[in-house]
Amino acid sequence: MKRTIIALALCAMCTGIYAQTSANKLDDKQRVALTAVVVDDDIPQAAARQLVNKMTQIVTKGGCSGISNSRFVITCSADVLTKEIVPSAPPMHAYTLSLTFFIGDGVEGRLFSSTSVEAKGVGETPEKAYINAFKSVRVNDPAFKPFVEKGKQGIVDYYNTQCELILTEARAKAGRQEYTKAIEQLTAVPAVCEECYNKAQDASVEVYNAWRNEFCNMALSKAKSAWALKDAKTAVMLLSDIPTDAECTAEAEALRQEIAAEVDAKERMMWEVMLKEADPEYQIKGNWFD
Repeated sequence: MKRTIIALALCAMCTGIYAQTSANKLDDKQRVALTAVVVDDDIPQAAARQLVNKMTQIVTKGGCSGISNSRFVITCSADVLTKEIVPSAPPMHAYTLSLTFFIGDGVEGRLFSSTSVEAKGVGETPEKAYINAFKSVRVNDPAFKPFVEKGKQGIVDYYNTQCELILTEARAKAGRQEYTKAIEQLTAVPAVCEECYNKAQDASVEVYNAWRNEFCNMALSKAKSAWALKDAKTAVMLLSDIPTDAECTAEAEALRQEIAAEVDAKERMMWEVMLKEADPEYQIKGNWFD
């Protein structure tokens, strides 16, 4: 158990939290996310990469999303049961390993599930013996299904019991203008936790609106500074980045009109070409200078 706690605590230092990215985004919204990490220093580096791949396959087979940077992790420790040198040309290293897998909270060091399997590998070097041992682990080994299911349930329980804390923390991040971290925390809630997921989606809209208005005010302020220096190009480009539904949009539009009134015909033509090149939807949105 002590080794389990240490492993999960190390995961807290080795993994980022909350970000959720995947090629299959629609499916992943329904899935619990797990990050595969190796923190056992006795495992050679190249073999650790093979083990990460194997653990990702295990959680994916179990219906989880094997993504990077989830706060919830699957990890593994490897104990050498036997090792010997097989006399051959060249000599071969033969290892029997006891592999103990853990699923838990990589931030709080909380264990949800564990299971153990044996694996054997032979190779020209100890590293290759480890690699071949990890390759030999069967993803559909009967031990893995209840292991992953129990781990998933622990994660679902976390979201169901800690939902209000998650929302409070995300809003606090937004209040500190850490908008990306807040959105990442909220979008990490899987749809299988329906009530919390719906609350998180609503909160993420709040955070996005706060970011949008903050960005609008910042861009408008910079545009005003640029225009004060008669740098029309910089001012217009800053204004073009402002979302059309932000709170300061009307003020930004007024500044565009002010700039337009002072741009002569030759410059106007140049800005038109520049804006069309910079913004493919320019003609749909209308003429900046009319």
